[in-house]
Amino acid sequence: MNFSKYLAPVGIVAVMASAAVVASPNDASAYHKTNKWERRANLENGWVVFYSKEISHAEELKIAAALIADATVSGGGATAAYFANFASESLSQLLSEARKKSPQTFQAFKNNLTHKKLLSSIRTSFRSGEIKMNIAGLTVAVGKETYNRAECLKVFGKERCTSTPNTFQPYIRIKK
Repeated sequence: MNFSKYLAPVGIVAVMASAAVVASPNDASAYHKTNKWERRANLENGWVVFYSKEISHAEELKIAAALIADATVSGGGATAAYFANFASESLSQLLSEARKKSPQTFQAFKNNLTHKKLLSSIRTSFRSGEIKMNIAGLTVAVGKETYNRAECLKVFGKERCTSTPNTFQPYIRIKK
């Protein structure tokens, strides 16, 4: 009798059964680690901090797609459009946070912080670190925080982590 035709399905079932054992909720868990909350706590020590939109892995893919589009067809337009949209979304998020945390700051930002000024400040902070600027008589620090991240799997009590690219988050902070 020829058993070879049964070996492939049996092998597939064996692999699936092994994977089920490894992935059993009782024996394994998948999660990510990040230093985001520690980094934020350091930033907030003595400061009121307003966070912009985070440059996550998904955002990095959008930037890469814009750069590819520019290299192939749009000659800079896609990247410019991406960053204009990012600045708009970031400004909305900053204003929302300022409204909740500090109504006075919210009014100053709303009246004086433009997309162009925000994007220019973020760009400068990426090159040279945190910068100081004046917005309606308020001295503020503009910068970006870098978060480390790893995807982890714990199987039978053993942790295995793979580092992933860092994410970044622009911010504006004012001394309390």
